Amino acid sequence: MNNFDLKNKDGNKIHRVQRSSELKTEIIRLDKRSKSRRGINSPLLLFYGLIFLIFIGAIGLFLPFSSNSNQSISLIDSFFISASAVTVTGLTPLQSEVTWNIYGLTIISILSIVGGLGFMVGAGFLIYIFFGKKINLEQKMLINESISDSSTSKFNSGTSIKVVLNIFYITVAIQIIGVIAIYFLWNSKDLNNNYSVCFNSIFQSISSFNGAGFDIISDKNGGSIGSISQNINMLYTISFLVFLGSIGYPIILEFIENFKLFLQSKFKSMFFSLNFKVVISTTIFMILFGMLQFMFSEWSNIHTLGKESVENKILISFFHSFNRTSGFSLIDYNLIHNSTSVTTMMLMFVGGGSLSVSGGIKVGTLTVIFAALISNIMGKEDITIFKRTLSKEATRRALIIFIFSILVIIFSFMIISAFEPDNIFRELLFECVSAFGNVGLTTGITSELSGVSKIFIIFLMIIGRFGPLLLALMFIGKNYKVNAKPAYENIRLG
Repeated sequence: MNNFDLKNKDGNKIHRVQRSSELKTEIIRLDKRSKSRRGINSPLLLFYGLIFLIFIGAIGLFLPFSSNSNQSISLIDSFFISASAVTVTGLTPLQSEVTWNIYGLTIISILSIVGGLGFMVGAGFLIYIFFGKKINLEQKMLINESISDSSTSKFNSGTSIKVVLNIFYITVAIQIIGVIAIYFLWNSKDLNNNYSVCFNSIFQSISSFNGAGFDIISDKNGGSIGSISQNINMLYTISFLVFLGSIGYPIILEFIENFKLFLQSKFKSMFFSLNFKVVISTTIFMILFGMLQFMFSEWSNIHTLGKESVENKILISFFHSFNRTSGFSLIDYNLIHNSTSVTTMMLMFVGGGSLSVSGGIKVGTLTVIFAALISNIMGKEDITIFKRTLSKEATRRALIIFIFSILVIIFSFMIISAFEPDNIFRELLFECVSAFGNVGLTTGITSELSGVSKIFIIFLMIIGRFGPLLLALMFIGKNYKVNAKPAYENIRLG
């Protein structure tokens, strides 16, 4: 019996509804998401390429020709250092200047270059140069997502490859300029190794711009490059290279395009995107915050800044904050105060800009989360930054990346703590955050970690480098809608 309408004598409509006993069972079919079969177009290609590169690098470092004759390198240490180079972290259980010869250091440099440039950007460049292959829409989406540009309006023919080529050219140019500058700034007394000034300049420039944090300079006062602490111009050069690598390639490209526009318009027009404004403003704020906190907290600490002059205190604080993404240090981080440890871990956790050599959750993610928090506290429905409204999708993605990163660090820290009962809580947590942020700062316990702990540190370095990106790539898949939802119900919060 179907529902129908009747009219009574007064002309009013009477709507009759079926009784529950007459209703038939309705079957609702939910659409299932099919498994991806995209093969080479899969976002996981980033991860596969990373693992393959780490494996090849580990084999190269493990072979006897890469190390000095009096050194014995374990396989786990080879994998650890290879992963540290590919993820441009810089954590190492061995002293680079003592352990590796010129072949081993060359392998580390190559791994750092490829890791800093990004596997997909490098793969896109090789496809373009050697095969001249046309890139289809899915491959363009993958490359664009790997360079943090998911706007479908930019999927025009050749756009992705043009960006890839520009990134490659700029990367090479900056590192060559860095080599030249460092070469003329070296003081041969500071080297204390068996390599030429030219090789030291090349290695330091690559390590600085890519944020790798590896160095072959003799340590002093517990700092990785403490022996050049009096070479002010060298410290400024290294800091500037680190800064350029940490803000991200899109920011550098946008600045160059705006500079051209500025000249063409006779010094009138410059148009910066929201991403540019967010990355630069947040980065400057974090640098100033980290510098001031470090300076005031360590001012009277005789193990760090206490014995230094006022000028050196400011310089070391500046260098510490600028190098929050690289791992170079002028002091022993095992001797800093607890407040400085907490602030440094926070800076390492955030990292740099998207499509930069830095790890962490990225400054854009932090900005979106704070903007969402402020908007909710003020009762605003929309989230705005610099007079621009953010999409709910951007907020959701930022929260997922933030929560995922916190959980990964906590999980790894708990496991490592179980295998390192003799190490201090602060030292282990500092090591975990440094690995996830691909920074490389350490309190000096890396060489003391067990094999299992080193495996989990490798895991943190890989997740920190590509985990947030892989999470972002998951959003470009097809979404499915259901025809029925469970009933709504609230739970108590707070």
